[in-house]
Amino acid sequence: MTRACRVFAAVTISIVLPVAHADDTALRTAAAALQRGDFAAAESTLRAELKIHPADADALSLLGMALDGRKEFQAADAEYRKAIAAAPRSAPVLGRFANHLLAAGDDNGAHDAFLQVLALQPDDAYANLALARLALKNKDAAHAAEALGYLDRLPAGMRQALEAAVPRLIALDRTGDKQAANALYTELSQATQNDVKLSSSIGWTLAHAEQYAQAETFLTHALAGNASDFQLLYDLGVAALYARDYSRAREVLETAVRQQPENADALYSLALAYHLLKQPEPALRLLAQAAKAAPRRADVQRLIAVITGELQANEDSAAAWDRYAELAPTDDTARRERGFARTHMRQFDTGLADLEWYIKRHPDDPAGYYELGLAQSMNDPTKGLSSLDKALALNPNFVEARSARGALNYLQGKPDAAVPDLEAAAAAQPDNGLILDRLGQAYRALDRLDDSIRTLRKAVQLAPDEPTLVLHLANALAEAGQAKESEALMGSYRQMRPTQAPRDLMRYLSLTPEQQRADYRARVEKAVHDNPGDANAQLHYLKLSLEDAQTDRAIQTARTIASLKAPAAVLADAGRAMLEARQFAAARELLEKAAAAGQSSGLELPLAIAAFRSTGARDGLAQLERVPEAARDAGYYVARAQMLDAAGKSAEALGALDQALRTAPDRFEIYWQKVVFLKKDGRTEDALELLDRAGKSMPEQPWYPVLRAALLENSGRTEQAVALLETARRHWPEVAAVWVAQGMIAAAHRRADEARRFMETAISLGAHSPEAWACLADVTWQSAPGRVEDAKRAIAEALKGAPGDGAIQEVARRIEAQERGSEHRPIEPASLFFTRLLQDW
Repeated sequence: MTRACRVFAAVTISIVLPVAHADDTALRTAAAALQRGDFAAAESTLRAELKIHPADADALSLLGMALDGRKEFQAADAEYRKAIAAAPRSAPVLGRFANHLLAAGDDNGAHDAFLQVLALQPDDAYANLALARLALKNKDAAHAAEALGYLDRLPAGMRQALEAAVPRLIALDRTGDKQAANALYTELSQATQNDVKLSSSIGWTLAHAEQYAQAETFLTHALAGNASDFQLLYDLGVAALYARDYSRAREVLETAVRQQPENADALYSLALAYHLLKQPEPALRLLAQAAKAAPRRADVQRLIAVITGELQANEDSAAAWDRYAELAPTDDTARRERGFARTHMRQFDTGLADLEWYIKRHPDDPAGYYELGLAQSMNDPTKGLSSLDKALALNPNFVEARSARGALNYLQGKPDAAVPDLEAAAAAQPDNGLILDRLGQAYRALDRLDDSIRTLRKAVQLAPDEPTLVLHLANALAEAGQAKESEALMGSYRQMRPTQAPRDLMRYLSLTPEQQRADYRARVEKAVHDNPGDANAQLHYLKLSLEDAQTDRAIQTARTIASLKAPAAVLADAGRAMLEARQFAAARELLEKAAAAGQSSGLELPLAIAAFRSTGARDGLAQLERVPEAARDAGYYVARAQMLDAAGKSAEALGALDQALRTAPDRFEIYWQKVVFLKKDGRTEDALELLDRAGKSMPEQPWYPVLRAALLENSGRTEQAVALLETARRHWPEVAAVWVAQGMIAAAHRRADEARRFMETAISLGAHSPEAWACLADVTWQSAPGRVEDAKRAIAEALKGAPGDGAIQEVARRIEAQERGSEHRPIEPASLFFTRLLQDW
């Protein structure tokens, strides 16, 4: 393939080089200037030559190329036409003219000019390749087949070149020849996986052709060779986004944003990833930053409008649609959505005016009739139903419109008319709790109580924190005579706060994290000062204290909450917060009070963990027996395994982890815990076999091969570990843990310079463990004596995270004393590999 690339490069150059003349020194000098991008020198040489030979077609067309290079397309066009008049059957002249038309944006003209070239030279490589690329700009199978026809005309030695192979891959995929496409994809991937530039170029080309999944592979290969490159990170993140690999897109783009926190493209793309992962708050936070960095970007304002509308932050949504409409005045949907948002703010006149204006311009848009119908239904349900009928006539599969029509019929006292629509909507979206709630209410109105309870129960399972759904189920149960369960649900309902639309959401999210923190702190401290008996305010103060690492203050606040007549939900929330902060005694007291106050359901497991951590395995296991059978999930079995292991019952502990894996076979933390236990028992081979099976069943996860490499290194098989990590790095170059493992292993074998490069990349990708920072500090001090300040900064970060760690303190002492020598002990890899989950490296 490399030789074919060289051949194609020669073909490309031949388009620039003039046809040989008896004396063509001036033309060749000009051609050389064109090739190195010196357009002014080329123009000067060519104009001098044209004074001597004013009708020389090569000189005229090369002058056109020089002018093209300076974006002077109109002047260039005149020179090309003179050249064609002088040599109408010159393939090189026509080829240069076709290139000019491409550069000027005239694809149709370029297409016709390249066809003229082929009429003269049917096997012209450059013209055939250019026509194939032009055909592929149309993304249908027919044009893809046309592109293959042009590519098949290329000389056999050129068909394997990347310039031809990549368009062929795109064309094969679009024509549906998956077998040939997959074979070529594999060949290209293997041939270029170690070449950053080629992989990047192919990935970029495939992404622009909307072959996102394939682009993701090549951009991954490129990133493996330069994991800190912002453009590669961004391109890979966007390719993953459009390939619907949203989690990976988020991870990669987060790294890109860490490198360039004010880059509007990266901020917007990361926000879109969060939005598609249904995480609106971080999405809006990023969009607020993007709007500051690029206030004239319409797409940013549009996404803000969409997300705030979904959150029912209608004032923010309407304001964002206003800004979007100003930036994109030709997009009528802005006015439609602004009107819809205003009707939710009860600004019916202006809202309906926008929606009616839109319908007049777009009478065939079902979304317009749907939104108009919802707006009309607030004051005139008959008009609302009529508009919803029109929306469904235009699109019978419009689930939201069908659900809305069913709900409106129910509210009009027509449950028999409502049920068919709501059943159809629920069948289309079985995980939509709102639709199920409406259907359950309609069933209840028709005295179909069994159907109502079944449906409402599912709705509550999908949205257990939605108070309206809990209330509706409680009422249906009461009507069915199931008083005990109904009363329990009513108790939960009374402790819930009604869902409220957020106000001033974008103002708050537009603040910097420091400003948000200060705003939150001021409000919490004021609430506690003004009303120290407010248990909910004290709960927020406790969490604030924990986030500030003010453990003593948090413990005192926990005692205050325990002394108040706090609702069970507040006691439980405070107990869980203290448990997560590893303040086990305080956690246990709060959780026990919550259980005593009537909220024992769901607290049995955290209570058992608090007992285990505060008084030992025996007490924890006894408490664990109180967890109901139905609630014994993977978390229960992991906790049981940890308690059994602490009690010296390693075989039973491993058995409990097996049960956890049967319950949740895709949770990496369970595998990690089992590996730690097996390693402690000296069963490394069993651990390796476990990870091998897991890696094969979940090949998309990087954690299994990295942990396997850690085990191999720990058992003295360094070469195997390094080889496995090299493979992992090619697959997941954006994952910090891969680089951390490589760096710590290199450091352990005293390859300080290599280790430093690995660790610097790891930190740039988000590695943050104290051990990673300490390793970076150590190898920086060892390999780069002139960078002592960098080493000191790194060890300061390590000490911040683990101030009492002896090994880290020793590294800090050596750096401060400027001790360097072969007798020093590097950070032990196992101190990280088997004590922290890989996500926390």
